[in-house]
Amino acid sequence: MTPALLGNLGVSLALAFSLLGLALALLAYFQGDGRFLKGAKSLLLPTFLAALAAFLALEWALLTHDFSLAYVAKNHSVKDPLWVTLVTPWAALEGSILLWGLLQTLYTLLAGRRALDPWRASWVLAVLFGVQVFFFGVMATIASPFETLPNPPQDGVGPNPLLQNHWMMAVHPVLMYLGFVGLSVPYAYAVAAMVTRRYQTWVEETRWWTLIAWGFLTAGKVAGMWWSYEVLGWGGYWAWDPVENASFIPWLLATAFLHTALVQQTRGAFKAWNFAFVTLAFAATVLGTFLTRSGVIQSVHAFAEGPVGPAFLGFFLLATLLGLALLSRVSREVRDTAFFHPFSREGALLLGAFFFAGWALVVVLGTFYPLLVEAFAGAKVSVGAPFFNQLSAPLGAGILLLMGVGPLLPWRRPRAEALRNLYLLLGVLALGTLLGLARGYTVGASLAVGLFLYNVAAILLLVREGVLGRVRAGLSPWGFLENRRRVGSLVVHFAVALMGLGIAFSQTYRLESEKTLYRGESWEVAGLRLTFQGVRVLDEGRRFAVEARVQTDRFGEVGPRLHFYPQMNSPLPAPKVVYTPGNDYYFLLMDFDREKGEWASLRLIVTPLVFWMWVAGGLMALGTLYILWPQARREEAKGVSPA
Repeated sequence: MTPALLGNLGVSLALAFSLLGLALALLAYFQGDGRFLKGAKSLLLPTFLAALAAFLALEWALLTHDFSLAYVAKNHSVKDPLWVTLVTPWAALEGSILLWGLLQTLYTLLAGRRALDPWRASWVLAVLFGVQVFFFGVMATIASPFETLPNPPQDGVGPNPLLQNHWMMAVHPVLMYLGFVGLSVPYAYAVAAMVTRRYQTWVEETRWWTLIAWGFLTAGKVAGMWWSYEVLGWGGYWAWDPVENASFIPWLLATAFLHTALVQQTRGAFKAWNFAFVTLAFAATVLGTFLTRSGVIQSVHAFAEGPVGPAFLGFFLLATLLGLALLSRVSREVRDTAFFHPFSREGALLLGAFFFAGWALVVVLGTFYPLLVEAFAGAKVSVGAPFFNQLSAPLGAGILLLMGVGPLLPWRRPRAEALRNLYLLLGVLALGTLLGLARGYTVGASLAVGLFLYNVAAILLLVREGVLGRVRAGLSPWGFLENRRRVGSLVVHFAVALMGLGIAFSQTYRLESEKTLYRGESWEVAGLRLTFQGVRVLDEGRRFAVEARVQTDRFGEVGPRLHFYPQMNSPLPAPKVVYTPGNDYYFLLMDFDREKGEWASLRLIVTPLVFWMWVAGGLMALGTLYILWPQARREEAKGVSPA
């Protein structure tokens, strides 16, 4: 047995089991025979094990330096450290598709074990097996991770240096894939609900699956921002790169669904919107993969290009048309007929969902406009960050505004208490904005301060409301914490407000300065005194590193680096970042004296409140985890509200 043989066998079996599972699931529905459904379910575990065997075969090949595999020869070197070797399966196209396929079988296994009526269970499995057929079909035909070479080299070049320059490479892609793949389950539930015309219970089950995917997607995006911040050497965490945009679109649409799903759970409305958001969110994950893999755009993710673009484009069109065609078929049955007061909780949730969907549309237009112009007019144009920033700022402000007042509004129609809360919140917003202006902040930064305080005040009002409700009922006020969905959502809302504050200040007050220093020379900048003490050259096996020794009066010695990889013509910067609650100090080595090390060009970037963006990302993950805690599911299933 060789890794190639085991890997090809695993992929082939996973494809065969998926095809058989798809056929059995469809037979179960059209024949109304439960034996076919049991047969389909019996294939869930073998399919996962086959995919796992294929994935382990690739790890086996990497760990044993089996350069007879083309993937290993192109993306691995004997000099790679162990952690880089272990994460290399998702460092390039074929391996990342294998990871996607493995996670897809895991989600299908978990979703297939959920208790559903046989009609919907048949379609849920059919859709998920169908998704698996696509991915393992791609691996079996045009993107095999186990293609062999007739003349294997003795060593390879290793993965792209951008991927081995930071440990976040081990985390960010896996979280993103867990989010992307997770959205296939809500899509399968939506298709099943529309085919079987059972429109209510699906949203309660789907919301949990969407929240799981959303949590991973959020964590993956924050991890990606951190990776960009420390690896790309430009001191930023978001560049409106087309692939960043493509991963942002499903997050926005999934967020829209999570809010409108609450209305369907509570009032039975917004069914059509929920089907549309779930369909588009899943389709957007495939679209994002098409952008990442097709090479039709220039991106920092270009290392993952390959020949699979047309296949992913076709799969994107198929998934979108299937969902929208079914929605068109049942549109009369899911249409809302009840009146909704715009100044009610459902009105705020729907408006908020429109903001998220509108933001997704802006990102789609800005990302695809250059492609469309080139396709139809042959001209090359670009859409830069100013376009996205100008349109995103008001949309983000609108979302922060609705996020504060929405949960305080009652269902159906406003009450006097809600109006008093609104006046109080608007007062806090105005006071916070004026406070910012008084401190000399810009209008945008001052508004961000006002919106942050406005949301904190809204959260305190909600906590007060929940605690007083329990006290009036003679219950312990601490029992409020047991309402995991409410408490978790408050934590997530606080984190979003904190993230907004960090984005506003880091975008507005970024300070950047550069200077060439000779050995022993000092530089006073941004309240710091830097003294250049020389450079040192390090041989780290797979690369050379040149580190500047810079003494600071506040943080001791810092050592920004340049990494020289044999597969790159130019060095890769490795900044030294000092995080503080107020400012981040981002030290970069730009150039140095290559003969005697007597001088070096240094750049310092000072960015306020970035530290709190990473804190906000962690809080979002914790809040989501708190909501998903099993006890919350049991409470919700029983209709129990501890608050």
